[in-house]
Amino acid sequence: MIEVRLSSDRAVLKNADILVMPAFAGPHGPEFADAGLSGSSAHGQSVAMLRRDGLFKGTSGQLSALLVPSQDGPAVLAVGVGSREAFTANILREALMPAAHFLRDRGRCVVSLDGLGSDQASIARAAAEACLIGTYDRSDKAETVVDLLATGANVKRGFEIGRVAGRAVNWVRDLVETPGGDLIPERLAQVIAERAQQLGIDAEIWDEAELAKRGFGATLAVGRGSSNKPFVLCLNPARSKARLGLVGKGITFDSGGINLKRTLQEIAWMKADMAAAAAVAGAIFAAAEIGLDPDVTALLPLAENMPGGHALRPGDVVRHPDGRRTEVVDTDCEGRLVLADAVAYLARGGVGEIIDVGTLTDGGGVGPLLWGCWSTSPSLAQELGGAGEIAGEPGWHLPLRVEYERLIESSVADIANAPLSVPDSGQLAATYLRTFAGNTPWLHLDNGSSAYLDQGFAPWPVGATGSPVRALLQLLLSRAGEQ
Repeated sequence: MIEVRLSSDRAVLKNADILVMPAFAGPHGPEFADAGLSGSSAHGQSVAMLRRDGLFKGTSGQLSALLVPSQDGPAVLAVGVGSREAFTANILREALMPAAHFLRDRGRCVVSLDGLGSDQASIARAAAEACLIGTYDRSDKAETVVDLLATGANVKRGFEIGRVAGRAVNWVRDLVETPGGDLIPERLAQVIAERAQQLGIDAEIWDEAELAKRGFGATLAVGRGSSNKPFVLCLNPARSKARLGLVGKGITFDSGGINLKRTLQEIAWMKADMAAAAAVAGAIFAAAEIGLDPDVTALLPLAENMPGGHALRPGDVVRHPDGRRTEVVDTDCEGRLVLADAVAYLARGGVGEIIDVGTLTDGGGVGPLLWGCWSTSPSLAQELGGAGEIAGEPGWHLPLRVEYERLIESSVADIANAPLSVPDSGQLAATYLRTFAGNTPWLHLDNGSSAYLDQGFAPWPVGATGSPVRALLQLLLSRAGEQ
């Protein structure tokens, strides 16, 4: 169990096993941020020895350790945070994550945050997130206590936001790392609904009969091939005309259906195809934990995409809540089908804006740590992009071209879910989904490249990342007037 606490009292150093000291990269070697500690009698000798480490320059993410405690103080771990002029809270987060992983099972640790800058609230937030995210292990067997030593205005609020955000990320990672056979649609709906109940958030689970009544024909069709039936979870169902409607794709395992996945690499991480649903729920729950009550409703379509005897077939036509019909060209493009149901339902219900999130493609080719987005509202895209930058979970706004609709035209339905003449892409998935939003300002966020890493990409290890929990949470924070 990892416990992260905030303290302004340097007395916590008396019982510390390791002291973590950030250091800037100076012109003549590392410059430790906390001048008071680095020059103290208890820690000065250790710091002096670390300064003699010719390899440690203080560059961002660099670590140097003196793990033998001195007579008067704990062992010291130096963490490079780059140049003082370029320093940001996001740099601190990325530098501390590998350091936090190093601290697992090492007892009581203190991280000194003094001297890093005037915005101690953002620094405390980033440090709390880094310590929780960096020490993550699904087995949860480590016993580590981390005290963040910081003072300054609003530092408690920043720390609390960071602690809640870090826990939310790890909650999502736990769900995403759960084997698909253990987290079927009904079970995922129950887990999220139980968490909602704990936080006083209304939740409804819609079964097959309710989905048929509400017109979720695509969600029902996607789930037909599995013995595990589909569901839709609705958070804050009474807010049908909320300012913001969120949608999260929740395919608990995606075999590709009748079309099947093409390679072993494609199917290997398909337990993670529900990452968007978990992230949307995680962001809403985190907002509630830190005292926000955003005007949000959310729909999480949950299904398994399997090639059973009753499975959806290429050539089938499915109907959505707005009456529009989709020709199924590729059963492995099922995510956009269930998202289309939810987007159409929210648009018809009268929400002010819609953001749908799904692991549909490679995120627009923006690399393993970014999400891509397409939007009919430049202001919404700018707002979410800014939130991602603040939260250290950035994305990229990609162009949406109406003329691409001709690539997914259908002769037997209103639209096709995939092209036949060209390769599929995030652009075409977004083009398809846009048609279900009507006149409602809409944004599609593809976290296919960022939700799960099949290769580590520093500072992240292999596996689930929780993306885009922090970006969505920051959007809700910014709308509440908090940065």
